[in-house]
Amino acid sequence: MQPYPYTSPTILTDANFILYGGHTGTSSVAQRQAAYLLAEEQMVEYLHSFLIPTIVTGTYFFMGNPINLDYGHVNQVLSVSINSIDWANSCTVETVSGCFGQRNDEYGYLDVNYYFNCGGCAGIVGFPPYHVQVAYQSGLQTGTSNQPAMLMALTIAAQINLNEMDVSLSNEGTADIGIESFSNQQYTEKRVKLGSSAFGNSPMANRAARLVRKYRSKASIGFH
Repeated sequence: MQPYPYTSPTILTDANFILYGGHTGTSSVAQRQAAYLLAEEQMVEYLHSFLIPTIVTGTYFFMGNPINLDYGHVNQVLSVSINSIDWANSCTVETVSGCFGQRNDEYGYLDVNYYFNCGGCAGIVGFPPYHVQVAYQSGLQTGTSNQPAMLMALTIAAQINLNEMDVSLSNEGTADIGIESFSNQQYTEKRVKLGSSAFGNSPMANRAARLVRKYRSKASIGFH
């Protein structure tokens, strides 16, 4: 996964954080901005897609088609550059523009044709590509990031982060730890087994993941 490119939140604001049940406590503006940014970064990590259209570049070792891009929900492929090694000429690296086809936009699968003269895609010359560089735009469809399920999940994730910064919001669940069993004096309870995601493994983190699971870009099963 590539480094997150944003330095400030793009979706969450104080207004929608409070609207969806967020508690600000005694936190400062800077703390809330950091919590919102962390929540959005966690969301991108979980979904494998940006929340707003974002241009991404990546280099991929070519092992055959399809290439699995770092992010899904691909809106547009801007360019494909194919780097091939001419083993008969001092291992010179030759770079050409490539022909491509988007096999699956949602999951980020891209087919690349390794033609050296790709203007007409007339014939294959030399060896297959060594690696491929792709520039593309990833992002959820317009309006999706402002749907209630998404804003609720972002609010939950931001609250978990903010609780670690503001002592007035802290509780006994340090680092939002997921607890499966609890015993106190004569009272005992065993809770359902919790999953783990980019948001954590607590019940609230699990709720955030469930809310947005339908938007997740993940490997498909069966034929692409």
